Parts: sequence; structure tokens; C-alpha cells
Amino acid sequence: MARPKSKIYYAVAYLRLSREDGDKGESNSITNQKKLIQDYVSKSKDIKLVGEFQDDGFTGTNFNRPGFQNLMEMLEKGKANCVIVKDLSRLGRDYIETGKYIEKVFPSMGVRFIALNDNVDSLNRDASDEIVIPFKNLINDSYCRELSNKLRIQYRTQRKNGEFIGNFACFGYMKSPDDKHKLIIDEEAAQVVRLIYAKRIEGYSCKNIAGYLNTMGFLSPSDYKVSKGHNYKCGFKQNTVSKWGDKQVRRILTNRVYVGDLEQGKRGTPNYKIKKMQEKKKEDWIIVKGAHDPIVSEETFDTVQKIMQMDAYTAPSKETAYPLCGILFCADCHSTMYKRKVVRRGKEFNYYVCIGYRKKICSSGHSMEMNRLHEKVLNAIRLQIHLILEMEEFLNTVNDEVFFDMKLKRLKVQENEMLAQLEQQREFRMKLYENRVEGMITDDEYFYMREKYSDKIEETMEILRHIEEEKDLAFSKKKTDLAWMDSFKENRNVTELTRELVVTLIDRIEVSADKSIEITFRFKDEFKQLKECVDKLKEDMAG
Repeated sequence: MARPKSKIYYAVAYLRLSREDGDKGESNSITNQKKLIQDYVSKSKDIKLVGEFQDDGFTGTNFNRPGFQNLMEMLEKGKANCVIVKDLSRLGRDYIETGKYIEKVFPSMGVRFIALNDNVDSLNRDASDEIVIPFKNLINDSYCRELSNKLRIQYRTQRKNGEFIGNFACFGYMKSPDDKHKLIIDEEAAQVVRLIYAKRIEGYSCKNIAGYLNTMGFLSPSDYKVSKGHNYKCGFKQNTVSKWGDKQVRRILTNRVYVGDLEQGKRGTPNYKIKKMQEKKKEDWIIVKGAHDPIVSEETFDTVQKIMQMDAYTAPSKETAYPLCGILFCADCHSTMYKRKVVRRGKEFNYYVCIGYRKKICSSGHSMEMNRLHEKVLNAIRLQIHLILEMEEFLNTVNDEVFFDMKLKRLKVQENEMLAQLEQQREFRMKLYENRVEGMITDDEYFYMREKYSDKIEETMEILRHIEEEKDLAFSKKKTDLAWMDSFKENRNVTELTRELVVTLIDRIEVSADKSIEITFRFKDEFKQLKECVDKLKEDMAG
């Protein structure tokens, strides 16, 4: 039965504006929507405006909006029986959900729906509305889809160009006042970042670093942003003043932004209708190296990553890990060796013991007195530093051009070996198809082996690209590729074995049952290549 024409409808105005309405911001403004609805109501004798709800800055692709939820609550309580919007897109841009409210929800509640600019009024619907309304909703939905695709392409292009597109810069950086897509160092926060890296290298755990920062009164990243006037809100903050935690410290220690690289696109949504962010695989990230100035060096970052992977233990009474913790292994079973304290006749003795023996997976059960082992390691470090200083002294007497010509010859030999290997791999991959046609292998075997050879080809091409980069560096006649030597040279006057010294210069130490040790130093490949070049130069000069 039709409603009596004399019935008074108690209406609520619903206003919405989002960033997706960018180029139509003025016509779709909240003020404009409000004025349009008020003018309409003032001329309608059967409508009385009793409320107004708005969602400013909320997308129309879903209905999870506070203003709209409040509107529905008012309708459910029977305080209103009419909804007025400027047009259908203000109600929503999702074709299915918007249609559901217009066709099912509102009618079941006895609510009149009016969309002014689309000439939609559920009280006076005709047959054409059955086609027009769904069609307009579909257009609004399509608009969102196209806009979302354009934005995704735009953001991807910006990320590939090394432009920062986040809302807030990472702690230690700020957006350049000249270009909001460029990061520049915020020196005040950067000092804290460098301190965090230094403490980790010294042997502090992430938890102990966080405690130290809190004790010293350093503002947490979220509070620091607020102190600088940023409208930053963190969903994890529970107290008025937030504290540093081990997770925050760990994030800073593992983020390559601090060596100058931009890693973006780590998270995203599957499509424009799903707003929940999902983690992406690392191969789908967009990484641009050297996008901005670094806060820590590549060597420092690599050292910290090595530490983060160690099975390092910090004693309850200690703030830092022992010098060899996480680096010392049994040469027989390859288990870690741990520090053990033994008290005999009132005297304390410290040993490093194979943990595999305790777990009954190692038969040797050997151990080594701590001070003796420390002395051996320290002497080995001194010897390595001495060798490197000797090579540097020799290189200083050699013309740069002679040295790099030698390096180029070595790289050329490597390049020729890789090119021959690449040609062989491609030939094997081509023969796979012939074997498939002749029935020597099945289709499944063909596709499996083809993928394997394709992976090998890609690996070889990556090595060739790296060799080409090294050749370019050699042609530039700069010794920047010898920067790895600095870590050793800086410790030329070392007098004691510290945690920082060990993790900076050593990758691994193995102890044998006969008390002999084998040390794998960091940059072993670079050391080997340099030594080969120096030995060959000395041989040529002697001949």
C-alpha cells in the first residue's frame, strides 16, 4: 500500500568526501553537499531535517565509516526514516554493497532514500530506476577500479624512480623541504641510530639497547615525531610517553634505509575493495640503492646483520655478550662452544666448551681455557692486520694504472670463464626441446629441467653483471674497492680482544681437539684476490 502523501519524513543528511574525489574536490566538498541538501529540504513540505552525518576523508569502496555507522544506528532506533545524499557515489562506490543498501536494507527498514543529482527517490520510483540505479552504481564502482589502477601504476613508477612515498620518514630521516619525495638526514635522530648500531656491535642485545635508550631519556620514534610537530598516531602506543622496545631496535638494525637504500612496496592490498594490508614476498619489493645519504656504512650494517644471526648469549650479570659468543665452533661436530666457569680451590677458571659433547653428539669433548684462546685469537688478528698493512705499503709504491691493469686482467679471465659457462648452459637448455620432441624426456621433465637451467643462466648473468661493475670501477682508477681494508687498519694498535673487534673482523673460529684454531676472517675473498694481485706484481717486478 502506498504511503499517505501527508506523511512527514524525518530525514538525515549523509555527506562524504575522500581523496579519490581529488579533481572534483570543490563540487563534492562537504559544504557544497550540505548546502544542496538543505536547499532541497527547505522546499519540501513532507521532509524535516533532524540530523546530519559526515565522513570526511573516507573511501566509498566500503561502508566501514564512522559517520555512516552512526547514521544506521539512528535509523535502527527509529529516530529517522529518510536518508538524503547528494548523489549515489556519496553513499558508496561499491556496486554490490551500495545496491544492497538501496534495494534491501533501506526498504526493509521502511526508510526513504533520496539521491538528489541522480533524481533517485525511493518513494517515487518507476520502471526505469530498476535499470538506471544499478547502472550508475556500476559506473561509480568502475571509477574506483580505474582510479585504483592508475594510482598503483603511479606509485610503482615513483618507487622505481627512488621517490619516497610514505606518509612519515623513517626515524633518522625527514622529508626534504624542497622535495617531499626525497629523504634527508635528520641529524638529531641519526645520532641515536648510530648509537644503536654501535651498541649492537659492542655486544648489547636489542633488549639491553632499548633499556639503555630509555634510561638515557631518548624519545621513542613515535614520540620524537610528535615532538617535531608531526600528526603521528601509533596504534601500539598505550601510555602517554612511549618507551623504546626491543622490536623497535630490531627494526632499525635490519632496515637498509640506513645505508641509503629505499625498500618500498613491502605491504599492499590485493585490490581496491580489500583494505587490509598484506605482507609481500621480498622479490616483489621495489628496491632502489643509493636513493639518499646513508646514516651508517655498508660495512657497519653487514656486521650487525651477521651479529643478528648469531646464537649469542648475554649473561644475566653482563650487559654485553662475551667477545667470542656466537662465533666460536667445534671443528669436529660444528656445534657452538660456550663459556663455562669452574671454581677449584677457591680460584675461578673460565673455559670454552663444546656444547655438542654435553648433548652427546660429539665424541671429542674438548675445551680450551678462555684467556689462552683469547690470546691466540688476538695474535691472529694482529698478524692479519700486519699482512694487510704490508700489502697497502707495497701498493703505495705501485702506479695505480699498473695495479688496475692487473685487476682488469683477472676480471677478464673470470668474465671469459662465465661467458663459456653461459653458452654451455644455453646450449643444454636448447637441447632439452629436441629431447622432448624425440620422446627422450617427458613434458614434466622438460619443464622442470628448463626452469632449472633458466635459473642457472640467470645466476651466471648476475655474476657477469657484477664483473662488469668491477671493471667499471677499475676503469675509474679509484681504489674505493679496497675500502674493506679500513676495518683492519683502524685496529692496527689493538691491545685487547673486545666484542666489537671480533665481530668487525672475524666471521668464524673453529677449535680442534689438539687446541689448534682456524679463523675465517671477514672479506676473505677480497683479501685472497688482493694477495694474488700483489704476489703477481711482485713476481713481474722481480722478473
